[in-house]
Amino acid sequence: MIYKTMVIATILLLGQIIIPSYAVSSEILTPPVSPFTHNFTDIKFLDAYFGTSSGKIEVQPGDKNVPLTIVFSSVGSEDINGIKGFLSLPAGFSSAIANANTDLIEADNTGVAPSGQSFFLTFFVNVDKNTNVHSYSGTVKVTYSKLRENGIHTNFFDFDFKVTGKSVLNGKVENPFIQPASNNKITIKVSNDGTAAINNIDIALNQQPSNSSSSSNLQNIVIDQKHWNIGTVDVQSSDTFSFNIFVPSDLAGQTLHLPFIMTYFDGQGNQVTTSRMVDLIVGAASSTFIVKLSTPPFLMMGVMQNLTLGLENLSPSKISDISITLAPSSPNLRILDDPRWFVKEINPLERTVLNIPVFADQNIGNQAINFDVNIQYTKDGSTVLEKQSFATYIQPVIDVSVYGVQVSVIGGQKMIIGNVLNQGNMKGQFAIATIDLVESSTVKEVTQYIGDIDIDAPTPFNVPVQSTMELSGDQKILVNLTYKDSLLQSHTITQVDTLSFPQKTKNPDNMLLLQLIIPIAIAAGIGGLVFKIKKKSNEVEKKIPSSEKKEEKKEA
Repeated sequence: MIYKTMVIATILLLGQIIIPSYAVSSEILTPPVSPFTHNFTDIKFLDAYFGTSSGKIEVQPGDKNVPLTIVFSSVGSEDINGIKGFLSLPAGFSSAIANANTDLIEADNTGVAPSGQSFFLTFFVNVDKNTNVHSYSGTVKVTYSKLRENGIHTNFFDFDFKVTGKSVLNGKVENPFIQPASNNKITIKVSNDGTAAINNIDIALNQQPSNSSSSSNLQNIVIDQKHWNIGTVDVQSSDTFSFNIFVPSDLAGQTLHLPFIMTYFDGQGNQVTTSRMVDLIVGAASSTFIVKLSTPPFLMMGVMQNLTLGLENLSPSKISDISITLAPSSPNLRILDDPRWFVKEINPLERTVLNIPVFADQNIGNQAINFDVNIQYTKDGSTVLEKQSFATYIQPVIDVSVYGVQVSVIGGQKMIIGNVLNQGNMKGQFAIATIDLVESSTVKEVTQYIGDIDIDAPTPFNVPVQSTMELSGDQKILVNLTYKDSLLQSHTITQVDTLSFPQKTKNPDNMLLLQLIIPIAIAAGIGGLVFKIKKKSNEVEKKIPSSEKKEEKKEA
């Protein structure tokens, strides 16, 4: 009992202490007015826009029969039906129903709007062409009935809506003409030809187009970029994006259809994804190359050698970072090094030479071999690829030399003899040896037909010396050997040799015989002369008459 009394006294005491601390006035305070309007109805306005219950659409001045949808929510405790709407809009908007007897635009919803769910009223209106892209205000009257009650209920709502305008996205390449075997810079203009801004434009190359026929020639092209973020493009303005595209030479004369996927947000805030096709026209293959090749007409068979490849810059601009790749058409012709060759730069109208070690097998002798040449270089900031080709003949080797040239007497005739040796890998044909003295005009030029010059087998020749005078001592002779190769092209080798002709010598036996013969011949000659004289005198005596002889005797 004493404890309870003490507790009560403590509470009273605390009350006396606390109350003066907070109750500075005995005036009763009135609660402030709430900023919220507590008008509880069965339906609630949610939104108003051009479009249908399935989504919003863009509308621009001049559009006819466009849907304007107002969204409500059934917030009452009971379901409602028999919903009708009567729309009042400002000047510039009218009903799409031609026979309307009132300025109000009517719509109805024949369904039931369950409690707690939304429903739609869609009105069809015409937008005058003189209206502006702007926000406008309207009023809607909604009538409805409750399922478990009789009578019609009416609500009025003021709302705002917007004529958004229409966004029209177009893409067009600024220069659709490109060159084959080149790296072409492409610039595409993205324009908005509509009446509403286009926001957050994102463009990507469609690498899996649905139309396979339109992309059949896109397999070998190379594009350095595949995604571009453009941003916002305002009404009646444009923006651009660029990329580099390499087109191989086999697409010359064709049209490329580049597919793009464009994603953006329209004037209603809807995300729109659309496809656009950009056409590029590939020009004809150019027959004029910037780089002029100079190549040898033939290569030797079975010999390690250098293929001399000349590169001349025919343009008025410097070309740099030059890469050359050679590919022979036959596996029997081998490049004895890396088939890729690099040149730092070639100035305008200048030339450089590459020495490329090669070997031609004997299996391709007497054949023409093609070389495919890929030349890639940079010119005026662009990468250019030229595909050229050349052919060269694989010529067998005929390596002929003349040796062993000397003078020999055969059957009493002085002859110049020698041998021809072919150390190549193919025989020579129709060979002819010609001999002539260098320092004498008394010797006639003499030739001998040799025929084939076989491989590694000496072929002899012997040419008679024909001279108007006896040759003796050292004489310089000119040896000409002419032959033909497998292409029947004539070749001549010439060499000068010094030959020793034998001296005239006196034979003692012949001199002795000559000494005996000469006196005998002289004696015989004298004896014959005396005999002739004596014989002649006897003949004269026989012709003198006998009477003349008698007279002579008498006189005697």
